[in-house]
Amino acid sequence: MGSKRVMLQNGLGELLHVEAKSACRVVDLFCGGGSVSWFAATKLDKPVLAIDLQKYATVIAGAVVERVRPANVQELEETWLAAASKRRGRFDGWRKASKLDQQGYNTATWRKRSQELCADNAAGGGLVWRAYGAHYFSPTQALTFDGMLHSLPLKRSARQICLAATIVSASQCAASPGHTAQPFKATRTAARYLREAWQRDPIHYAEQALRRLCPLHATRVGKAVVSDANTAARKLRRDDLVFVDPPYSGVHYSRFYHVLETIARGRCGNVDGVGRYPPSEERPSSRYSKKTEARPAMVELFQTISEIGCRAIVTFPNDNCSNGLSGKAIEQMASEHFDVSRRSVKTRFSTLGGNCLHRDARKVADELILVLKPSLA
Repeated sequence: MGSKRVMLQNGLGELLHVEAKSACRVVDLFCGGGSVSWFAATKLDKPVLAIDLQKYATVIAGAVVERVRPANVQELEETWLAAASKRRGRFDGWRKASKLDQQGYNTATWRKRSQELCADNAAGGGLVWRAYGAHYFSPTQALTFDGMLHSLPLKRSARQICLAATIVSASQCAASPGHTAQPFKATRTAARYLREAWQRDPIHYAEQALRRLCPLHATRVGKAVVSDANTAARKLRRDDLVFVDPPYSGVHYSRFYHVLETIARGRCGNVDGVGRYPPSEERPSSRYSKKTEARPAMVELFQTISEIGCRAIVTFPNDNCSNGLSGKAIEQMASEHFDVSRRSVKTRFSTLGGNCLHRDARKVADELILVLKPSLA
């Protein structure tokens, strides 16, 4: 949720280079958006194991860490995206959806007519249309994403790249304030954001994602796995370098990324509420996002890593966070099991739900970086 891309250029990348020299593998226990996993896979000449509770995160990470050769951008554009463009036009709702885009309605009317269309089961559409059409995506956008999912290549490596590009495109087209907790409404203040998002072309953003993803590849074959971090930590090896960037929010991250998770999984139960949330059993929950369990989970994780004898790098906001943890608390817990060195850098954090209307979507804050080495005592 904090931007690790910024931190990688602000000291974290250099630190990973130094600490990875004596490691045989880099393990990213909370891989999230994949920035650290991609960096380690492409820069450190080590295999990477990327782990996260949410499948969308492992798809994005795996699109790079599991591949040791570049992919052919033009081939994927000419096969997958071309097929997706044709497939969307064969959905029953495409003609009516396209007509809505061209009517020149004001935003409130466009949204109302779109919701009526997507609610009509006879209109026809796929997963994204049924769950999120006329909410996070316009009807034509939703059918475009359904076309992308229906047209995914069969070959695993190509399929993973294209699915990752679909997820990236969806994140950039979603009509919501930074995350997919709730879509914009057609109110006086939010209507312009809704209209601007609904006018984005998913094919264009998927092309951009392909052009970024395809040249990237690992130097050593790695793996991306959906798992609980504490469970995965029990299988670590002594010569692993472990990167730990745990949640800092008291609200489960699955609330903010459920649209991307649905696309990654390719399935979803009946959605509910303004946010179009899937059933609770389909939304991964983390102990680190429960105020009563975050501290015990962190203590357990440090103890496990220490007993195995791994070295680790930990990042966490310096401030007190809504899950009850803080940089100071993390450092104190770590010092009971490791020799700890620290540094602090400036970065930008998501405020988890800020919409730039009532509060900022992101803020600048200090982030703590801890290097943990097995204690000699």
